[in-house]
Amino acid sequence: MKNLNHYKTLADLFRYPDANFQDYTAHFLAMIKKELPERQSELQQIIAEHQQLSLKKQEEYYLKTFDVQAICYLDIGYILFGEDYKRAQILVNLHAEHHKAGVDCGSELGDHLPNVLTLLSKTTVPDFAEELGFIIVMPAVRFMLMKFEKIETHYYKALLEVLYELLKRDFKGEDLQEYAPPEQAFSGKQEFVMSSPKSVICDTFCHKQKSH
Repeated sequence: MKNLNHYKTLADLFRYPDANFQDYTAHFLAMIKKELPERQSELQQIIAEHQQLSLKKQEEYYLKTFDVQAICYLDIGYILFGEDYKRAQILVNLHAEHHKAGVDCGSELGDHLPNVLTLLSKTTVPDFAEELGFIIVMPAVRFMLMKFEKIETHYYKALLEVLYELLKRDFKGEDLQEYAPPEQAFSGKQEFVMSSPKSVICDTFCHKQKSH
């Protein structure tokens, strides 16, 4: 199975800021040097500017991005389906996979982006990782990036761009194209990726997962 440890590095940067921020960013920059060296200089500048903020200011920045009057949310099941029952299906399946992989979700739900990225880095089942990355995470992150389109420079926009680039590289979705959301889902006209209760995003993941 391919090495997906870089998703754990990204997961840490999408968590609520804490005293470990310096360590997280050091690991991130080391990962970028290895995985996306062409973006190293640009990201070093963005991170350096963010590091100049006090922890309290970093917390405020995080909340304004993902919580209070949020630009977007970090619960990817909600981004995909809103409050539709399919989000509940994803949460049930993710709970089982988190348990198998030994992922501690803390106080957040199983579809919280940092928890899902940690799961990607820890699962030992290639088929499951491919489904999770291609069918669930990639469209959710693409939709999140649409919310930042009118914002030229933003710390979390830069992180999401890196995440999306790595997802496209790592998960080609061979044999899964039929489960990909239609292109109109990203037209900017929908509140969620799959707005219809009858929409099907992934039968294999939600209903008949491949035997592991």
